[in-house]
Amino acid sequence: MNIKSLLLLGITACTINANAQTWVTDSVEMGSTVGKSYPVDIYYSFKNGSAKRDTNTKWHLAFGMIPQFGASAKAPIIANHVQADVMVYSLNKTAASFGTLTLPADTQNKVAMINSDTSWNYGALNMNADASNPFDYGWGKYNLTSHFVDGDSLYMVRANGVAYLLLVQQYKSTPMDSIQYIVRVANIDGTNDRTIRIYRKNGFTDRNFAYFNLATDAITDREPGRTAWDVLFTRYRETVTQGSVTASYPVMTVLSNFGVSVSEVIALNPDTTGFMAKTYGTAINIIGSDWKTPPPPSWVVRDSANYFIKTKNTNEYYQLHFLQFSGSSGNPSFLPGKIIFEKRKLGDVLSVNNINSAVTAYTVAPNPAANEANIMLDAKQADANTMIFVTDLTGKVVERHNLKLNAGVNAYRINTAAYTNGIYMITIASGEWKATQKLVVQH
Repeated sequence: MNIKSLLLLGITACTINANAQTWVTDSVEMGSTVGKSYPVDIYYSFKNGSAKRDTNTKWHLAFGMIPQFGASAKAPIIANHVQADVMVYSLNKTAASFGTLTLPADTQNKVAMINSDTSWNYGALNMNADASNPFDYGWGKYNLTSHFVDGDSLYMVRANGVAYLLLVQQYKSTPMDSIQYIVRVANIDGTNDRTIRIYRKNGFTDRNFAYFNLATDAITDREPGRTAWDVLFTRYRETVTQGSVTASYPVMTVLSNFGVSVSEVIALNPDTTGFMAKTYGTAINIIGSDWKTPPPPSWVVRDSANYFIKTKNTNEYYQLHFLQFSGSSGNPSFLPGKIIFEKRKLGDVLSVNNINSAVTAYTVAPNPAANEANIMLDAKQADANTMIFVTDLTGKVVERHNLKLNAGVNAYRINTAAYTNGIYMITIASGEWKATQKLVVQH
């Protein structure tokens, strides 16, 4: 795409719905059941609202279903630590030791392995991987010849108070209609030994995970399609620092879907909060759990916390601000686990298709603007020579700035308080590429 056509694309594609920056109040309710708080997971889309609700107490392990190609993928296996009391222990035994354990000696004094709270790619069964070996997935190793993952680690898994012996024998990554995990499970004493096959084609082709119950061998589809949601309201173990102590605690949290970028910005008035931040990232727990503080006397929402989200599936920017949280008590008649929040769409992401461009996508919001406009830029690589020009319709340069882009999401603010009402062009340029978007200023 040449400069002229890219410029035209920026002008014609930039019109933003006048309602784009309107706040919308919504809520989700995770419920309470006897003896269990927050028994319902909620998959949520900022564009469409709640995508699916599903009970979170009936599964023990989740097996990654996004096709894995090459050693960079991790074939994650996640444990339901909180809602099904699942704990995973590596027995430091090879696959050949299945059924030949000396009890209780071989299961004593083992260290529990916990899911990563920053990435879906590292579940509990991946946490014993050798970080220096890209072919080590924890539960198994990538086979350079077959391109499968061959299991080599034996685990004890405690779920709802019952101990199981577990070996993930293999992950078959090809052909597409035969992608599967082969899992060997038994009681910890070796009885009730059976082999389970978890096929991607059986309802999981557009899911992140397939969910497995060790007690019933049920394989469950709990999720909406992977492109139908942005965040998950759930219970998870999160690494929390309290004073000088850092430990993993069960929390009610909000986790992002694969590829969703989030930034937390602290400001007392969400209406005047620009998304000027340097902490955009894809860690799944950036929203997390610390937007609220626990009782006594009651749950308090941190009113100053605002979150700016770039969705992967709808390619839009949103702002999220929590209003109220009731908590959940494990008593169905008291504290229903309700979260009330407000959200607003800030704008659409516009793609830059020039292969020489450091910037791959951008948007300007709010648009129309009154006192300020925020420019979001996605950069595939760092670039110290990017320029932003603001011109009026006569071509006069109103202001210009040299930017130092970091790889990832960047945010910059333009003060438009002194601009006269009218139409302006914002041009982003570096080297031989440029992209332009129209900005309307209305005081």
